[in-house]
Amino acid sequence: MTRSDTAKQRRAQPKNPNSVKHLMANLSPTTRTVTQHEIPEWRRDNKYILAGYRPLEADYLQVMKSLTFLHNETCNVYTHLIGAVLLPLFAIAILRTINRLQYFDVIATDFIMFSVFFYSAESCLIFSAVYHLMGSHSREVEQFWHRMDLLGIVIVTVGTFIPGIYYIFNCEPFLQRFHWTIVGLCGSATAALISIPRFRTLRWRKVRIGAYVALGASAFIPLLHGVQVYGFDYMLEYSGMRWYLVELLLYGGGCSLYTVRTLYSPCPRPFNVMEEPFLT
Repeated sequence: MTRSDTAKQRRAQPKNPNSVKHLMANLSPTTRTVTQHEIPEWRRDNKYILAGYRPLEADYLQVMKSLTFLHNETCNVYTHLIGAVLLPLFAIAILRTINRLQYFDVIATDFIMFSVFFYSAESCLIFSAVYHLMGSHSREVEQFWHRMDLLGIVIVTVGTFIPGIYYIFNCEPFLQRFHWTIVGLCGSATAALISIPRFRTLRWRKVRIGAYVALGASAFIPLLHGVQVYGFDYMLEYSGMRWYLVELLLYGGGCSLYTVRTLYSPCPRPFNVMEEPFLT
């Protein structure tokens, strides 16, 4: 057999299907993640999430590439990122709506209050999205953005109270300033706590959550004061109190689930690509 015949025969031979499957498996997104046993101890935040971790990459480009495949922070990253993109559009639509002529009693302070709300919510979404994305860069970067993520929760909590207090006590400037001071002090105390590195460790998880629950529960102070001054029916009708109560209920429920973590233990596999979405 000549050399040319041998070459033709090699070209005619079918490829090994097993080798093709092996190649495709290597290109699968799942191979870009590692298990819980292959990551440093400081990244093992939840013992029930067994896999889907991104390997440690001290390279921002590689971290950004993790947006293109599934891992156990994908849900966290995209839920905050999509919200951060859509919220400014929603805010513009709301501000344009209240600027129409039929709202003749709208003043500049109304725009300021709405802007405080939207800016605080946007800050929280951006900080959380970046934190969950950058968690696989390095411990120093992860710690910085963890602190910013926790700070974002303080900002959005205080930022939603400020306009609420303004509208509850719209005709009582002294009471507005009084309750703004209380909320500001509570927010500052919580922000000071998260600046302590020990407070951000797993050992202090329940204390950290307790601090945020206390900050959220401080919303009851102006609400109860409003009920005392104006009555329960007025508060339900004009202050949006029912929505604050729903918010506090959801907030407390989320904190409880995150604290006890019973949600993850019966069936950990789905959370390998979801992770816990709250106060990480």
